[in-house]
Amino acid sequence: MSAPTLTREVPTLPALLHRAGTTNPDEPAILFEDGLVVTRGDLLERSERFAGWLTTVTEPGEMVAAMTGNRTEFLVAWFAAAATGRVFVALNPEAGPHDLTHVLTDSAAVLVITDPESAGALEAIRDALPALREHLVLDGAEPGGLDPWQGAEPLSFRDLDVDPTTVTNVYYTSGSTGPPKGCMVDHRYWSRLVRNYLTERGLEPTDRVLCCLKFFYNDPSWLLLSSLHAGVPLVVMRRFSVSRFWDVVRDNDVTQLFTIGSIPALLLSAAPTPRDRDHKVRFAVQVAIDAGLHREMTDRWGIPWTDTYGLTETGGLVSVPIAEADRVVGTGTMGKPRADMDVRVVGDDGKPVPTGEVGELVARGDGMMAGYLNRPDATAEAMGDDGFFRTGDRVRQDDDGWFYFVGRKKDIVRRAGENVSATEVEEVLRTHPRVIDAGVVPVADQMRGEEILGHVYVQADEPGLRESIVEHCVAQLAKHKVPRYLVVWTEDLPRTPSMRVAKQRLPRGEVPAGAYDREAR
Repeated sequence: MSAPTLTREVPTLPALLHRAGTTNPDEPAILFEDGLVVTRGDLLERSERFAGWLTTVTEPGEMVAAMTGNRTEFLVAWFAAAATGRVFVALNPEAGPHDLTHVLTDSAAVLVITDPESAGALEAIRDALPALREHLVLDGAEPGGLDPWQGAEPLSFRDLDVDPTTVTNVYYTSGSTGPPKGCMVDHRYWSRLVRNYLTERGLEPTDRVLCCLKFFYNDPSWLLLSSLHAGVPLVVMRRFSVSRFWDVVRDNDVTQLFTIGSIPALLLSAAPTPRDRDHKVRFAVQVAIDAGLHREMTDRWGIPWTDTYGLTETGGLVSVPIAEADRVVGTGTMGKPRADMDVRVVGDDGKPVPTGEVGELVARGDGMMAGYLNRPDATAEAMGDDGFFRTGDRVRQDDDGWFYFVGRKKDIVRRAGENVSATEVEEVLRTHPRVIDAGVVPVADQMRGEEILGHVYVQADEPGLRESIVEHCVAQLAKHKVPRYLVVWTEDLPRTPSMRVAKQRLPRGEVPAGAYDREAR
């Protein structure tokens, strides 16, 4: 099906919500997996009421943070902040005291909203947060947890004079070194993400998109905005679950999926059932499809899975058109550049490399981040003098314009003078029939400088498994790329908010005790 032509421009956040909330206000905006339904009119009314109160206790430009699970109040607070010129900081409800203190200190948040489950974590560090003035703990049943905080008069979102260059959100993104940086985005950023999704994928009146991600990540926000703009409900899981995923899809007539990280690999780990194709899904969009799993994904669930690529700082840059999904299964391509972005592959000197050669992906265009909070040095380094954002990702582009991910510039193992892409080794490890997911890190080696350590997540350990995994790698990788060491996990690997393996939390540097050493056999 071709994507519909948008007849209305995507407005600022409060204008979009006002239009959605006054057009068929009794229609659902959000369908939670447990049966809670939030209508478009109710979402607007609650946001306007909280915005009225917010103007009495905070000033424009001040930071308002939220640390909750996937609850309606998180979204209410976000819309209210955007409408009043406050800046919304999304906090991971599972963050430890070190990360939480850094984010709230760096952002100088003056108000923090938590659910009861997260309240203790905030109070434990409150003395270290001199800027914090208010701590609101959601009180009452959802969606009314913010009802105790209402202005004498709601702030009407109708015809608000909102500058689209005003920063709406700060997202803290972790790099390979140093503490997380606050990535600032504005109304134009959200407009571009919504416009791209609706233009490329389309949302018809009978469509429903599934959100299986945590709200503090940025994807749920543009999924909701896209659904509101198109006039369809967003189906929301409270948290991702392999066992519940397809039941939620079936029970709510979901027609489009958006997944990230290792979600497909985790779904494939469940035993096949006769109901695998019993659903209404037309296609899935996945950030970073594993080429070795791609065919299995399409065959098992009977739908096209299309790749897409982007960063929090840039939004979407590259994607596979739905019309070409079948043709590129298993090729490893992440797509072609979006029409509204200038995307290039450059060498260390910043100049474009010849077609087919590996270089760094850089991008320029409207609607990217407004910079890193309090980090003009990092902003200047990332953007460069030419306005191209340096992604830090190594890619190549073929003669037909398709892009292929090679690996992070810093995510390599330097083994005996050879650069080994951790991504390449991980992709091969995941194609072993017993491996659900994998993370590859370097360890020190006196002879070779660094050696390759693979952490693999399996459903069950069994005799001969390690030897089988090594043999699998030997059959598919050059000799110097085969992991020397393996650590087998029978519980899930640590993960980032975006469902990727949190490799910074994997044992590295030194060989862990008990690791399998293929050279010691």
